[in-house]
Amino acid sequence: MRMLRYILLSSIMLFSCTLSQAQKRHSAPQEEEKKLNFSFRSIAVSADVFGLAYSLLEEFTSSEIAVEANFGNRIYPTAEVGLGWCSTTDETTGIRYKTNAPYYRVGVNYNFSTTKEKPNPNYGIFGIARFAWTSCEYDVTTPPIMDPVWGGSTALDLSGVKGTATWAEIGVGVRVKIAKNFHMGWSIRYKARISQEKASHSQMWYIPGYGINQSTCFGGTYNLIYEIPIR
Repeated sequence: MRMLRYILLSSIMLFSCTLSQAQKRHSAPQEEEKKLNFSFRSIAVSADVFGLAYSLLEEFTSSEIAVEANFGNRIYPTAEVGLGWCSTTDETTGIRYKTNAPYYRVGVNYNFSTTKEKPNPNYGIFGIARFAWTSCEYDVTTPPIMDPVWGGSTALDLSGVKGTATWAEIGVGVRVKIAKNFHMGWSIRYKARISQEKASHSQMWYIPGYGINQSTCFGGTYNLIYEIPIR
């Protein structure tokens, strides 16, 4: 009788230990899966081809490259570096404006089309936020301008005038996978100028990376993206 009781007690203890180990093995993948949903997944590099095509239609444009990190197919910290250039003459006034300079943006993309439970790296609908700045030099020349008071005429010829500007961008974007590790996407952005440096005799007509110098404007990108998977 004592032997039977010992065997029964040992069996219960063994069954309890086995069940406990099974529960740990079952919960571990779930915890790991939850952790992976927010883990560092990849780095991507992209190039904007919209600006290059736009330069065929207009006398001013910009183009850029970007690097972004992917955290859980949801949060994408991003840095962008581009070049903006302009060479144009106003047909009415004859004023000529010329500049080319780099610009910089930092910010984040947020993917609204994925969740912790169902991350999908093959497509995305993104919210976009950026802070941007540039420092440039520009040239301005004008035809002779008549002085209505003293008579005579004077032409303006300014070269290497320095200017800086900062602005913010918010927008939306779409991205789809087209081949292994390759994506394409586009974005539309609303831009609001934050600050600018004005010279005593002139100001920037075109801001590299921003557009024509006004308080707000719109812009867009069309990117080809290569993703380098990490895990």
